Amino acid sequence: MRALSLATVFAALSGFVVLFVASWALGESRYDQFQAYWGLFFALAGLIDGLTHETTRASSAARERSVTETSVAPGSARPWRLAAIVGGAVFLLIAVSAWAWMPLLVSEGSGATALMAIGLLSYAFQAVLSGLLSGLKLWPQYAWLMAIDSGIRLVLSAGAWALGWGLTGFYVVTVIGSVTWLVILGSSTAARRAVRAPLDVSMAVYVRRVGSAMLASGASATLITGFPVLLQATSQNPTTLTGVSVSALMFAIMLTRAPILVPLQRFQSALIVRFVSDSALKSLGAPLALVLGVGLVGAAAAWLIGPWFMVTFLPEGFEVTGWVLAALTFASAWTGSLMITGAAALARERHAFYVAGWVTATLVAFGVLLTPLPLEIGVGAALIVGPAAGGLVHVAALRRSKVPATA
Repeated sequence: MRALSLATVFAALSGFVVLFVASWALGESRYDQFQAYWGLFFALAGLIDGLTHETTRASSAARERSVTETSVAPGSARPWRLAAIVGGAVFLLIAVSAWAWMPLLVSEGSGATALMAIGLLSYAFQAVLSGLLSGLKLWPQYAWLMAIDSGIRLVLSAGAWALGWGLTGFYVVTVIGSVTWLVILGSSTAARRAVRAPLDVSMAVYVRRVGSAMLASGASATLITGFPVLLQATSQNPTTLTGVSVSALMFAIMLTRAPILVPLQRFQSALIVRFVSDSALKSLGAPLALVLGVGLVGAAAAWLIGPWFMVTFLPEGFEVTGWVLAALTFASAWTGSLMITGAAALARERHAFYVAGWVTATLVAFGVLLTPLPLEIGVGAALIVGPAAGGLVHVAALRRSKVPATA
């Protein structure tokens, strides 16, 4: 598990470094296109991650019950077959529809479309392998999968910057990690054995549960990872009322989210355990107060030192005023609060309301972005009002759930 923890930290840091390198390589005029492309790819990858979640559960359950390959009943789940179906469906959807929406995000559409379609097709197989490695507790192989995935992007981004590959090079950087599953299968005997690991459910049940898991993972990924896509698609002017560029806003959102959302993602399992063993509604107060309090403190710090950081470490055109950075930092706390209420909804088995909360948050945020507000005000408002609305959906579900019996 130590290797997995190190790989997780490396993945988080390398992702930040790639976006930092891209700001210098592409400049303010093109960074927004890359960030939107990056956000769309990882939002769709987040949707496909539902394959990972259910495959992890199903392979782990089969291992615990000592289910062997020969004992699996006919018609049992075949994860690789489903990966081909999911990946193929995403590939075709992008291929036939990208003409309508890709030009809203990037200027070099044809190559970007092909790379994204192929990358997500490959990622579907990577998602299944990730689930099997996790379910079988092959943590070293899973850690290497994460590390190589991130490391390839890190090295290639430096090369793209040094060689001046431009936007196309960074599109390749975005998708290249999705082929890591082939590297792991080629180098690990244990991983190759895991390919044929049985699951504990039939194909029909597996497909249904993967569908539910994809809805849940995709709903949260849309707001957390895909927000730059919404911002790029709705922003019509290159600068806003105070002269803050779209590229600068995108980088500022990423920068102000990391201190709050990354630790929260690590503690999701602990939060779910807490909410399972106690009244989820009554247990919400302390973690919500903590994350919003951290958001207020972080907002004050962002106001004081944020503008200096942006001017000192980023290229020209990425300047952001202190109040905008403060608003975005506090807004990240509201997204964190949505993650907490979502964990509580999952703990009380309110899965439909969990998805509904995230969908509500995304739709409300998107609606706020469409209002005629100055862009930096609209972004801050969207990232506060959207998660607040989604959190209310979760809380409403918790009020109708049963409190667990106490001994």
